[in-house]
Amino acid sequence: MARRSSKPGTRIVRNKIDNAPELSITSLLDVLTIILVFLIKNVSMEAVKISELPDMTYPTTITTEELMESAAVTPIKIYPDRVLMGNENQRLGNPADLTENPQVRADMVSYLQYEFGVIPEDKKDDACVIVQSDANIPCGYITEIVGAAVGTGFANIYFATLEDEQWLKNHVASAGR
Repeated sequence: MARRSSKPGTRIVRNKIDNAPELSITSLLDVLTIILVFLIKNVSMEAVKISELPDMTYPTTITTEELMESAAVTPIKIYPDRVLMGNENQRLGNPADLTENPQVRADMVSYLQYEFGVIPEDKKDDACVIVQSDANIPCGYITEIVGAAVGTGFANIYFATLEDEQWLKNHVASAGR
């Protein structure tokens, strides 16, 4: 039933739909932009994940026992204050000398040439240099050793590591301190 107006002959008609506030397009665009940023970030992170490629040969790891069975192993140990070469632990100098002192580099190359020369011909393909380094040694020093080893004929270069399955978790925890 409709209400009657105070003026005779007119009626007040009730609105069936209340006036709704207008939807702000600016707020909607802000929300959509934020969602789009999250989607782009998630998609780009998915593309970066490492996946196994079918036509790629991956390097293998070797255990200490397997290394000890082979006589064609030349270890190089890099400490913060010294570099030791071979099973006899001959002192070469300090890590900085590898890049700054040409005589130390020449001594390293001649030692590696000697070590490669005494390996029997049938074992030369399996000959390797194993680099054992302190975690704080700059990469440039290790690169010098790898370059010298490859230049003298060693085809296999291994890096000694400690087997720690929680290494990433431990590294992140120590970096956050």
